[in-house]
Amino acid sequence: MWIPYDLMGALKAETPAPSVEASKADRAPRDIVIGFFVRNPVTQTWEIDVRAEAVNRVYFRDVQGMPAEIAFYGDESGKLNEIIYRVQGGDPFAALAACRRDVDERLARWALELGRGMALAGWRVADPRHGARWRCTPFRPSALDIDLDAVEHVPDDLRPFIRLYQRARNASDSAWRLLNATAILRPWREGRAPFAAAAARAGRAVTFDMLVHSGAVSAFADLRDRPLTELADRAQALSDRVRSDLDRPDATVDDEEARARLAPMASLADLAAREVLLAEIARRQGEAMALAS
Repeated sequence: MWIPYDLMGALKAETPAPSVEASKADRAPRDIVIGFFVRNPVTQTWEIDVRAEAVNRVYFRDVQGMPAEIAFYGDESGKLNEIIYRVQGGDPFAALAACRRDVDERLARWALELGRGMALAGWRVADPRHGARWRCTPFRPSALDIDLDAVEHVPDDLRPFIRLYQRARNASDSAWRLLNATAILRPWREGRAPFAAAAARAGRAVTFDMLVHSGAVSAFADLRDRPLTELADRAQALSDRVRSDLDRPDATVDDEEARARLAPMASLADLAAREVLLAEIARRQGEAMALAS
């Protein structure tokens, strides 16, 4: 079963609904506590190569107009594994967005300084006044059975695209996942090899299940029941923007809304790329069986 790997949009309430609703309704400034779990992208451990002892003090900073305390905590190995912000804010989700931008900047600067990879593993948010809490950490699915015979034979011209799909699945960065997924969807959309001509694309649509499974049902509800080619076009447009940002990082606009839409589109494009690859394999197997009979 396909599952999304993105953290964006996966913030789940951990406390009863009344506490969550009270927190959302309250716009008065108050303490909001946000903790970010960090990870090493090479070892996948929830720690980074920073000695916790070296950052053993509280920073007092202004985070997008909100007074904030920033504290750093280590694990049993003595490495940094969580960064906690305590901010004065009136909206837990706005505070999360502001603190996430700040922690992203800090990790990027440290990565440059130390030459080590650093990434976020997840985060938690608490509103002590209302007793509301949320958490966002990766979903850990159960293992699945595999049919060894079913994966033995793959047409040679599809192999590079299947490897592209593996890269999309293995990546934790939404932009990289989107670039790889659209590299598969683009030739399918245009009817180029190794995919079949236009007739094979007819009738394929974005289903409600696809939107739900990818976490894109809120961001891209308008794509429901629309042709899959329309999704391919939207994914390509966002992919072009990602490439443009790479070419001109100095011109990149820090657009929170665009960032929030990147993750669900990457997941939706990832799921669509899987669909078209499996459909192409099934089409060829069907043709081979017809010829054999």
